[in-house]
Amino acid sequence: MAAVALADPNLAFLLLILGALGVYWELHAPGLLAPGVVGVVLMCLGAYGLFQDSPTWYGLALLTLAIVLLGIELKFYTHMISGAAGTVLLALGAILLVQGPKRIAPALAIAVSIGFGLIAIFLGILAGRALKSRVMTGLPQLIGATGISRTEINPEGTVFVDGAYWQAHSDHAIPAGKQVSVERIDNLVLYVKEA
Repeated sequence: MAAVALADPNLAFLLLILGALGVYWELHAPGLLAPGVVGVVLMCLGAYGLFQDSPTWYGLALLTLAIVLLGIELKFYTHMISGAAGTVLLALGAILLVQGPKRIAPALAIAVSIGFGLIAIFLGILAGRALKSRVMTGLPQLIGATGISRTEINPEGTVFVDGAYWQAHSDHAIPAGKQVSVERIDNLVLYVKEA
């Protein structure tokens, strides 16, 4: 019964795309495990169903290239270029995949491709925003930061920078309570100047 249902290329294509979506979800949020496992199972079922209908080599090549391009959009965010190209190739590949009386309906191929492409582009945009807003941490982050001198710095003293108290050094005397700027760091001592 399941083999007969999978022989429908429309259902097999839907299973393949849903499986790819599960794998993409796992790539976007690693560690969930369930979307990746379910995705691989659905992709295997979809591939099995499509191979029952003798797919064309050029349809398979277009589908593979589309999945790669959409994966690139998801992982590296190419400003929707890779996503749009992958969406077009996915629709074209699905339409050309199976020839003969049992083929994937063009309306279904286009609708599913656009939906899948939009999801991949949206996830790519989220990944791009996350990369842009990545916060630098550690000591290099303090260079250029401003803070307040808590004691007189002549040449040594204490400053409050980035939520913590630090030993500070300055070539010029800085009274307590003045705003300071960090120039460099050496052995956990901040070299500062009056801001």
